[in-house]
Amino acid sequence: MYIKLNIETDFEIKSLSDLGKFKQVMEQLKMKINKSELARELGVDRRTIDKYLNGFIPKRTRKKASMLDEYYGVASGKCGFTTLRKSKYKKPNFSVL
Repeated sequence: MYIKLNIETDFEIKSLSDLGKFKQVMEQLKMKINKSELARELGVDRRTIDKYLNGFIPKRTRKKASMLDEYYGVASGKCGFTTLRKSKYKKPNFSVL
């Protein structure tokens, strides 16, 4: 979303993290924020927009190794498989009834 303001700066909102700065600018201009329009532009719910405008900072996720990762080589050598297989489930045929 690209908004051109009649002040010296242009403000572009590309992600949810830009909403904190946007709120400060809009408060200085004493303008209201159209949360529904922002939500449509960014593809999120309007309540998510409200949450980020109020200063929400998401927690960082960490990549944690599985407990079985260190044993994967042993298991694949003994079982003889290299990739995980999906089970094949055949749906019952009720057309005979």
